Amino acid sequence: MKPFRLLLAGAAVLWLAAAGHAQAPPIDPQATPEARQLLAYLYKIQGHKTLSGIHNVLGRMSASSDKVHELTGKYPAVWGGDFGFADSTHDIDNIKYRPLLVPEIKRQHARGSIIVLSYHQANPAIGEPCPFEGGIISKLTDAQWQELLTPGTPLYQKWAAQMDLLAGYLRRLQDARIPVIFRPYHEMNGGWFWWGARPGPTGYAALWQQLYAYYTGHHQLHNILWAWTPDKPTPGVEAFFPGIDKVDLLGTDIYPRKDSAAAVFPQRWYETMHRLAAGKPLGLSEQSQLPTPAQLRAQPFVWFMSWGSGGLLKANSEADVKRVYDDRRVVSTDQVPARLRGQ
Repeated sequence: MKPFRLLLAGAAVLWLAAAGHAQAPPIDPQATPEARQLLAYLYKIQGHKTLSGIHNVLGRMSASSDKVHELTGKYPAVWGGDFGFADSTHDIDNIKYRPLLVPEIKRQHARGSIIVLSYHQANPAIGEPCPFEGGIISKLTDAQWQELLTPGTPLYQKWAAQMDLLAGYLRRLQDARIPVIFRPYHEMNGGWFWWGARPGPTGYAALWQQLYAYYTGHHQLHNILWAWTPDKPTPGVEAFFPGIDKVDLLGTDIYPRKDSAAAVFPQRWYETMHRLAAGKPLGLSEQSQLPTPAQLRAQPFVWFMSWGSGGLLKANSEADVKRVYDDRRVVSTDQVPARLRGQ
């Protein structure tokens, strides 16, 4: 590690200690100074501030962030993106747009955005490009699952080749000193994605560990903060948790329940995730309906990420969006410290 990077890392530790917050170190012992600084910032604001955020589809780059700015005069602090999986039949996730991803992330990072990257990975047994239904929403047999987790097998090699592609983009971001909050294999406690509905140490948790080892070991990627983000934390979510020492951040994806008048954000769900987090930063990693300012005081998520401007404006009035973005607890890009954008 170069001397100036050592100084940066030390400054992050001193800054955190001065703020009086206890921080667990990154799960990656070789995490870059930039990743450490970002994690320190998230610890610093937890319980006090919430980063605003929105997901941007690959085929439209920053259109959703731009729409929020048009409406509120503010850019969301979190810029969410995805690596894609489709062809022109599902153009918003078309893999042909991947070459635009790194330049756009660099632009957003310079503006002050914190980067959250999702990945709807194609089923390795199917390959990409693939449709959403039948490609992302699909199944592996138990035998295929075991093959996927066995290095050297054909299915493992197909999985590794897909992850190698994404690793190349993450490497370019690491070279540019841009940290990424990475949330692979989200909503694993549901049964829709091919990686889902496999509890226990030989299920989802094993795939999580395989990817972590492959990226930090084989690819030497250390600019990642690893975020575990299940679907709404209904009973049994703990069976999919890889362990507090295997994650940097936690989040939960919460959408209104269909045909139900129940509260969108039950306090018990927040408390379930808060217990699992054991002091680590906790986000509302996907939503359509925004939590109100009052809800954010009762459930102080470190960030929220609306799933696109279309979903945001369908589930919330323009006045409600403005009210949340104007709340003193809610952070936009102009409030993100300059040191987090390399300035």
